[in-house]
Amino acid sequence: MSLPTQPRLGDRLLKKGLLSSTSLDVALAEQRRAHRPLGEILVSLGFVSDRDIAELLGEDLGLRFLSAAEITPDSELIESFDEEFVRETSAFPYALKDGVLKLVMVRPADPIHISRVRERFPYPLEIAITTEKNLSELVHANLRSDADSVARLFEEIRREANLDQESAPIERLTRAILHDAIRRGATDIHIEPERKVTRVRFRIDGILHSAEGLPTELTAAVISRIKVLSRLDISERRRPQDGRFHFEVDHKSVDFRVSILPCPFGENAVLRVLDSSVSALNLRELGISDEHQALLRSVSQRSHGIFLVTGPTGSGKTTTLYSLLQEIDGLRRKIATIEDPIEVQLPLVRQSQVDTAIGYDFHHGLRALLRQDPDVILIGEIRDAETAEMAIRAAMTGHLVFATMHTNSSIGAVPRLMELGIDRFLIEDTLIGTMGQRLVRTLCAHCKGEAAASEEERRWLGAEANQCPRESGCERCGETGYSGRTAIAELFLPPVDFGSIVDAALNPAGIIAGGKPAGFYSSDDEGRRAVLRGRTTLSELLRVNSTIRLGSEERAS
Repeated sequence: MSLPTQPRLGDRLLKKGLLSSTSLDVALAEQRRAHRPLGEILVSLGFVSDRDIAELLGEDLGLRFLSAAEITPDSELIESFDEEFVRETSAFPYALKDGVLKLVMVRPADPIHISRVRERFPYPLEIAITTEKNLSELVHANLRSDADSVARLFEEIRREANLDQESAPIERLTRAILHDAIRRGATDIHIEPERKVTRVRFRIDGILHSAEGLPTELTAAVISRIKVLSRLDISERRRPQDGRFHFEVDHKSVDFRVSILPCPFGENAVLRVLDSSVSALNLRELGISDEHQALLRSVSQRSHGIFLVTGPTGSGKTTTLYSLLQEIDGLRRKIATIEDPIEVQLPLVRQSQVDTAIGYDFHHGLRALLRQDPDVILIGEIRDAETAEMAIRAAMTGHLVFATMHTNSSIGAVPRLMELGIDRFLIEDTLIGTMGQRLVRTLCAHCKGEAAASEEERRWLGAEANQCPRESGCERCGETGYSGRTAIAELFLPPVDFGSIVDAALNPAGIIAGGKPAGFYSSDDEGRRAVLRGRTTLSELLRVNSTIRLGSEERAS
């Protein structure tokens, strides 16, 4: 986001507590080198969010800030302009009331953009400021072009090509599926051939949603096109294959990680969407409570030791670790990572990606990385005993190590390390803490409501919970009632007598019982806060955060 350099910008960010003096020094040094606006540099380095800069610019211009969630566009008005107009002006008109045009702009101080808006709409303007991300959300939600519509292409294929694979526009069809998934915010694309139709589903906010299905006559051609993009063997249909490819969508750089699996009715394809244009979040944007944020910032300032984030695949573990790295002074401490894959490019961080095809795995990557003289290390995942041993050794030799593990809880990381062959005294000596994490869907800001609390909700949330949030459903959220996700965290920071607790109880329940008074923060408490604040519902929380054991009521029913 390009903004005019404000002499007071750095001081104002410092005063608001949004920026540290060290980070400001780094940004000013980069500004002297690159001669770019300070606001743009601060955002690109991840020191502040684009919203922070936009709100300050809005204060200077006397404009309020509006996010996409706060805007309900007039359907008749948005028919009078297209996506090209929004790109040219960085403006989105959303209402015409009493002869005044209401709109949001990314660059409201740009006279050329203002002039182009006035050419199209000869009305007095009421301008609010927004960010590029919010502008893109408005475009994707309200101005979806049918140029790449999957359904429209099917009709074109049936009408002109009569389902003939040789003449069907397979390349356009494949591109349309990818575009549709990205614009809907999907994290995974599933192409699943069945006897009479090929099912296409998108995973959005952790839930699979049906998309436009593929005719079986075109499935093999679409899969072959994906294989070509991924540089896989199109003649091999009996064995699984894995690959990846790069794609440009809406001027954004997107990577896809591809898995092909042979099935009875054809090859099943799953594409993981890795949007490399997305910047790393900071702790404030993760949805974690203020108390947990303060503790995590203290963790990030340790000089050595290991901190683990646990949870299932897709629970945001790496995003949390990226956010922790943002809290570290990358100018005075060398930060290096070994990942699979590199999901977000981080400024001032040396990132390396494993490649098992050439024998470059986490163990070998970590060994090489330690010779690079790092202060802080991020390990994408501890999967085996060799990597665990190297990580612990690095923590013992003066490095601050962050890593992820697959366990069902934060406490579960302790017996998991023991299972991998790490001695108890080494865990006691190096473990800073562990955090278990889940992602729950947040209620749509446009349609969420409230209703009287049920008995179960009162029992779970407390007797004072008379009203509870409810999902409804609207066009903005795809009739689901939810939009976006937030983190629910379970934090375990070992107490001083952690060694005696581990010796006395080698099971998770025993460790919780011994460590809870001093350093265990339950995800149930985080979940209650999220529901009571109206961010999600109890049903959504229990869907994600329930135990693997059947309760007495479930057994009885």
